[in-house]
Amino acid sequence: MPRRRRGNRRGGQVRQPVVDSLNITAPPTQAAPPTPAAPPTPATQASTEAGQGMSRSGMISHNMPPIVNPIPDAPSALSSHVPTNMNQAIVGPALGLTLKDLYPFGDQAGDEALSKNDDGSSPPIPISTLFPFFNHQHSKLFVSTNGVISFLQGVSTFTPDPFPIANDARMIAAFWADIDTTRGGTVWYRETTDAVLLDRATKEVTNNYPNFFRFKASWVFIATWDRVAFYGCSDEGCSKTNTFQAVLITNGQHSFTIYNYEDIQWTTGKASGGESATGLGGTPAQVGFNAGDGIVSFTVNASRSPDIVNVDKESNVDIPGKFAFRIDASDISDGGCNTKGNLTIVPRYGPMLGGQYLIISGPCIEPNATIKVTFSGSPQKECERKSDLALACITPLFSHTGDTPVKVEIANQEGDSRIFQGLYMVLNPADCKHQVQRHNAFDWFSGLQKISWDPDVAELHEDDLVDIDLLYLMKVESRLKWMIDIRKKGVKRLQNTTEFPLPDPANNYAMAIRVTAATRKNNQFFRGIWSDVFPLAVTKGEAKQFCQSWLYSEAQLPSRTAEDVQPCPCTLDQAFLDIVRFQPDPDCNMFNRNRTYNCLYRKDSTHCIRMAQVGPNGIDNLCCYDADMNLIDSRLKEGGCLQRYHYLGGPEVLPYLSNFYFDVLPFLHCCRYSQKEQNDPSDDKNNGTLCPQYIKHRKFSSCANYEPPRPARTNGDPHITTLDGYSYTFNGVGEFVYLKTTDGTFQSQIRFEQFRKENGDLVDASVCTAFVSRHFSTSGSDVVEVRLNSIRTADLLVNGDIIDFDESTVHRFPGIFVVQMTSNQPNLNTTKKEFIVSFTEIGIAFRAIANPAVLSILPVVGNKTLAGSLRGLLGDFDENPDNDLRTPSEEILLTNSTSERIHYDFGISWRITENISLFSYEPGKSFGDYQLPRFRPTFILPTNLPPEVTEVCGTNRECAFDFTLTDSVEFATETVELLVIFNSSLAASIKTKNCEDLPSVERGVWNATNTLEGSNATLSCFYGYETTGGGHIHCSNGTWGNLSGIKCTPLGSVSKMDDKLEESSRHYYVITICVVVLVVIIILIIAVVLYRLYKKKRREYALGKLTDLHGDSVYEYKTKDSEL
Repeated sequence: MPRRRRGNRRGGQVRQPVVDSLNITAPPTQAAPPTPAAPPTPATQASTEAGQGMSRSGMISHNMPPIVNPIPDAPSALSSHVPTNMNQAIVGPALGLTLKDLYPFGDQAGDEALSKNDDGSSPPIPISTLFPFFNHQHSKLFVSTNGVISFLQGVSTFTPDPFPIANDARMIAAFWADIDTTRGGTVWYRETTDAVLLDRATKEVTNNYPNFFRFKASWVFIATWDRVAFYGCSDEGCSKTNTFQAVLITNGQHSFTIYNYEDIQWTTGKASGGESATGLGGTPAQVGFNAGDGIVSFTVNASRSPDIVNVDKESNVDIPGKFAFRIDASDISDGGCNTKGNLTIVPRYGPMLGGQYLIISGPCIEPNATIKVTFSGSPQKECERKSDLALACITPLFSHTGDTPVKVEIANQEGDSRIFQGLYMVLNPADCKHQVQRHNAFDWFSGLQKISWDPDVAELHEDDLVDIDLLYLMKVESRLKWMIDIRKKGVKRLQNTTEFPLPDPANNYAMAIRVTAATRKNNQFFRGIWSDVFPLAVTKGEAKQFCQSWLYSEAQLPSRTAEDVQPCPCTLDQAFLDIVRFQPDPDCNMFNRNRTYNCLYRKDSTHCIRMAQVGPNGIDNLCCYDADMNLIDSRLKEGGCLQRYHYLGGPEVLPYLSNFYFDVLPFLHCCRYSQKEQNDPSDDKNNGTLCPQYIKHRKFSSCANYEPPRPARTNGDPHITTLDGYSYTFNGVGEFVYLKTTDGTFQSQIRFEQFRKENGDLVDASVCTAFVSRHFSTSGSDVVEVRLNSIRTADLLVNGDIIDFDESTVHRFPGIFVVQMTSNQPNLNTTKKEFIVSFTEIGIAFRAIANPAVLSILPVVGNKTLAGSLRGLLGDFDENPDNDLRTPSEEILLTNSTSERIHYDFGISWRITENISLFSYEPGKSFGDYQLPRFRPTFILPTNLPPEVTEVCGTNRECAFDFTLTDSVEFATETVELLVIFNSSLAASIKTKNCEDLPSVERGVWNATNTLEGSNATLSCFYGYETTGGGHIHCSNGTWGNLSGIKCTPLGSVSKMDDKLEESSRHYYVITICVVVLVVIIILIIAVVLYRLYKKKRREYALGKLTDLHGDSVYEYKTKDSEL
């Protein structure tokens, strides 16, 4: 920052640092939390909403609790701008902080000290973590004598300029004033990862920001200005000193600053107009934050006014002299509470099985207030007041997924109540992270089993002991019902692992484990965390009995055929491409980085996909692929097949649980637990055939008649390939129509910005930094946006709100699903992020791959009815690339047009106007900031390329173009890598030539790698049978040839033995059938009577009544009559 000249007013030698034992403080004790305040009156509430203790610059706000004046008798301009609660009781120092309340500082704390100076600054201080500030990451900082921590350059200016300031003056201004340590005082600083200090910093954040109750500090930086004097002080003035501290806290993703003011006696140096004897007057100090762009800033009230001297008596966290701010985002907004309005719920998402600990903020909460919460469809329960600003509630067991209305009622002691509304998103059990881990989870049999859990989760942290609950999902009479059994009580929470016995089956085939806080508070739901829903593995005999019962029951139900069901992609590459009609199976996919186990129920699979939408009659098609990337035939290996119920649920169908109980369990019992090897001589003739019988009801996966979707791409200095395959480069700067339907029901827009080198220089090239899409569908019209972010690489936003993928990597909205394909875990050393955004109703999807410099996009269209009805930079989707350069006025440019003409006559014509923009804009930014109509890019690649370009790019001209313009190896390499991905997608979009599905054979199975052209198949017969009529076939010209006469026939000796066995068993079967018929007749008579008395209509999975089992309220789910 440029320094204004003062003239030659200084002299003498700068003194060396002096070690003063008074500068060394012991670790402070944690300040006691303040006694909760009474709710604000309407007048003070209006003051809170209007000012909240902060002034605005660039329309910036910050989440923080309200500023209050804790000492009403102290007149101050600060108090005139903030709500003052005359009944506020402050616990802690009556007149502010003491030295013991500051973080330890000085020599004994391990601090560095700035040399005595005036207007000086430290050299760049490398820090061991990236520190997020104003939506930028920083790896170094500067500590200034004049009360400032800066990031891009040191600060020597002594008179504080009003925020906002440009010229890269990105700073944290704890007390920006003219400090002169040659006249007294020391500036100390250090970074630390000391466990005690990290714990203290964590508590500072979680106490002051209830929504961040899961925050854990990983790094702290402490800067302390200890008894510092002001410039130009007289002997009397130099006795007046200031002591204050700035504490920077981060977990790598979010960051906070704590300002501690122990004693403030002066505000202004003499050169800033202050009195030499008092340090007052002139242009006083400034407190706040500045982004350095001349637009975005944040200033504490009374900055640059005389009343800033009272900052050590003020607070925004009810502790005099202490301020807390969240500073990582692009804006800084006020927090606090309100007397009416919406709720802020954290976490925003949670499991359908309930028990989650929520922090809800928004309302002002009186001491002794009665708080009750109602989640739609659940009984009203009590919540717990945590502070003036926050309450804690526990979620119930839900029977649905998606947004759920939440109503909080707060009643005071006089009986007056207020109602607050909010939304909570219930997640599908398959999409949730499982916080209880089962050890050796592949097959859990009865007996001793081991689990582990995170002991620090919010659901358990208030108890020292936990209980281990085992829940059984059972069909009892006409209902699916959760039954609860406490398997182990009083386990120490911190031991985080235990063993407990699993009981014998007794029809308890589907289970889940809940680790529950041992103490249940009155009229609240249980607090607990869950494992996955899992099957109880059983012996072959038990599995056979289950499977045969299921086969009989299934035969009574309406059949589910594959007609009108989307066939499976034939190869894994096609499965990766088809993000329009399919989505990764949550239980088995190659992106499950956060799961300790994968593909438990399809053990031969490496990746499975499911239909993105519920199919006809509620069915699903599960497609699985093996390690060789081939579609698995479930008659041979554990792969996919048709599912009676989609795991997403549907009208009156339970999400996930219905699919697990009626599809997954039968598959496991018929095709895994009951199976023997097909040529096992001990086979009893029945076990070996159970899986083929299961397949008769659940058709195996097939790719017959599969039509792949068509991909496009945008990457690099934007290189674009349209949906019809025409490639061109359009490097404009601005926001443009990317893809839209001619009827206006769908629109996607893209943003290109000028490329900036690492040194900050702009070049004559552009890159994609964001895109946004919207579909006006029958179920909704949410706006989905993906944009680069310098801290998190990229964010996905829905209706302007950033989606948090911590609880789940999949989120669903009406007609839309979004997936984050890369993990949020910080130990994964990657700067890339990948999202899928799929508009399932219209059949358009986007795969977005983000790195810090560029956002690459792979659009996919799988809806043939859109042919010829699309427009924009991606063409018209009519299989004719020659007419893709179509302007909004329907003029078509020739495909051999020059890059310059394509730029000006085609690309620029698709620039959007502000009134149709779908983009959300960060604070300080607007539509006009992204438009650069006069930008002229480089159009022609130089003929003589430097050797390093050829070395990196080879013959790839797009890579060479990008490298030449940007001088960035990383950027050029990204161009090459994306092109490889796109070429793979392009190859997958070509329809494969394949033969018809191989027929099922009695007492045998066809062994084939796949059904693609050129494949071979061999018929393998079960024990006791042999192949007749051939047995080796070849797929050629779309057919396997003549299969008639190829079958498995009994071997002679085995046939005779089998005939004797069948004859000896025939009498037994006759008797058994007679008994069964008699019993069935009796049951039918009873059923008819009950049906007429109690059944009004047939329903699949209607929500039943509440029942209390083992002290817990759980839901029962009614099943379809015909399944009884």
